[in-house]
Amino acid sequence: MRDLEKFKSFGFPILVGFSRKSMINKVLNTKPENALNGTTILNTIALQKGANILRVHDVKEAKEVVKMSSYLKKVK
Repeated sequence: MRDLEKFKSFGFPILVGFSRKSMINKVLNTKPENALNGTTILNTIALQKGANILRVHDVKEAKEVVKMSSYLKKVK
């Protein structure tokens, strides 16, 4: 995640997939079914750093992240 922007130099879309990953569960001390907030935060940061595609389990929530991120880019 720290160097995600560097992948933009290859000129291809960037796909990320954080949905319910064990690192989220470890940091938040939770179970995969309760990791939505952590997933949403990581998806938001990834979009801000140049990700183009999100691989997700929670489609509705991910669509809202994409919509908000797109909106914020327009109002900057």
